[in-house]
This record gives sequence, structure tokens and C-alpha cells, in this order.
Amino acid sequence: MSTNKVITARQPANASAAVEALSIRRILCPMDFSEFSRGALRYATSLAQHFSANLYIQHTAEIPASLLTVGAEPMAIEQWRQQLPRVERELWQLVRASGVSPTQSRVIVNEGQVVDQILETISKENIDLLVMGTHGHKGFRHLLLGSTAEASIHKAPCPVLVIGHPRKHFAFPDQPDKIQLRTILLATDFSPHSDRAMQYAFRWACEWAAKVVVFHAVHVTSVVDLFPEYDGFFQKQAANAWANIGGIVPEAVGQWCEVDYVLRHGSPRDEILRVAEERDADLIIMGARGAGLTASPWGSVSSGVVREARFPVLVVREARP
Repeated sequence: MSTNKVITARQPANASAAVEALSIRRILCPMDFSEFSRGALRYATSLAQHFSANLYIQHTAEIPASLLTVGAEPMAIEQWRQQLPRVERELWQLVRASGVSPTQSRVIVNEGQVVDQILETISKENIDLLVMGTHGHKGFRHLLLGSTAEASIHKAPCPVLVIGHPRKHFAFPDQPDKIQLRTILLATDFSPHSDRAMQYAFRWACEWAAKVVVFHAVHVTSVVDLFPEYDGFFQKQAANAWANIGGIVPEAVGQWCEVDYVLRHGSPRDEILRVAEERDADLIIMGARGAGLTASPWGSVSSGVVREARFPVLVVREARP
């Protein structure tokens, strides 16, 4: 079951002050030299050039467990550390190939647990956007970038742009300064987590005059399908959702971009991916750890969508007080 509405709003010129301009000054891109992290670097590079932002490329080396066991050679860890200068040189080669000025770039090589080091750099350098890759292999969640991406979207205080193997790209390696962002799918459950994601979605949309598809899934139990007399429950949920979805868009947004509204019945994760494909979305934006008005398990949805890796996904956590 699905319902759709299309609204192209036109607001007074003085309403534009309600939408804060998108400002990205510092971008962090973790690098493990896999094809997925290199793909994420392409997006980080394009965004850094567009915003004249500083680009941080970080590699975190985790000491192998075998070197920490009893009986390991005392000099083994020092010998292992001798590889780190080579890693730093390789990172600088990536910087030079990216086209980003070295004066606006910083290479970081450190040791420790990957997510901890990412969070430390975000805090220390006041990072505005984390861009990282994910392999999207659901059966291998403990491989480096898969588990790291999922952990980061729930822990990073800044927005996290996750790049897997998307069906299409909005950033291109041969045109690093050209971003083609035409359609953004904003998935909302009306929670505070989604509120912050909504703010970012419209900032991104206004930056590139992109269309925003505001989406919500009403998740109800299968009893509605088995017993039609319970359909009134869905209708009530749908009516409540429409009342909420129509009131979350800032008045000024219509001056800069077209806004569509889509309401679906079903699994939030599945419906997000289905609508993203139907609308040919360039980017999905959603909050993390949502707990919306319906009974849907929105808290796990962001991880599920990221794990599919079929679309670039920008995940935004609720701001901490």
C-alpha cells in the first residue's frame, strides 16, 4: 500500500532566512586502501573542492593480536611500526592525485582501534563531515569498513556519508569539482534524530537545487493483512503520518527546491530502498537511532540501509545537549 503527494511550494523571498546555508569546512576520510575507501575518497575530494574545505585522510593501524601474545618477539612491534612511514607516503600520493591542494590537506597515521581513532580525530579537529566506505557484505559485518561504518554512524557527532557500491554516483573521479545531486530521499520517523537529519537534507538540497522526497513508512503488523477489519488501524496511522509529514518542511525550502511526499506501508528499510530506486535517488539522508511515532524498529533501519550499500547514505545523529 502506498500513497504519494507532490508539492512545489513557493514562499516569500524573506522566508529564505529559515534555511541555514550548508557549510562544510573540515572533512575526514578514513583510508584502508580498499576499493571502498578509495571510492569514499572520491566523494570526500569532490566535496572538499566544492566547499574549499580542509581534507583529512586518516589510516589507523591496529597492532596484530599475534604481536601482543606472550612469547612474541620483543622487537616484533617495532619492526611492525616500520611500515607506518611508507603508509604515510602512500596517503600523500593519494592527496596529490586527488587534486586537492596539499595546503588544504592533512594526512594522519595512528595506531589503535579504528572507530576510537576516528572519533578522536573528529573531536580534536572539529570535523564537519565524515566520509567513509563500506563493503556492504551482510555476511561479513566484522570486516574492517563494514563494522566500522555501522559503528561510526551511531557514535560520530558529525554527519556520516557512507559510500558502498552505489548504483549511480553523484561525484565523479574525472570531474572532482563537479557534483550532480538531483534527488535526495529524506527518510523520517518524526523523532528528534530525524529532525536534525531533515535540517541537513534541506541544506544539501538548497546547495544544489535538488528535489527532496520526504518519506515515511507506516510499519504495522501482518494482522492488518490477515484481518481486513483492522485496516482502520492503518488508516489512523497513515492519517497521523500525513499530519506530521506535511508539517516538517521549512517554509523557505520551496523557494529553492521541489518537495515530494511519499508514505508507504511496510518495512522501513525495504521501503526506503524501494522508493530510492523508484525515484532514482542520488542520496539517502536519515537519522540514526530513531524511535518514531509508529511501532517500527527505526533504530536499526539506518544500519540496514547502510549495509545494503546500493545508495550513498548520509546519516545524522541527534545533537547531544
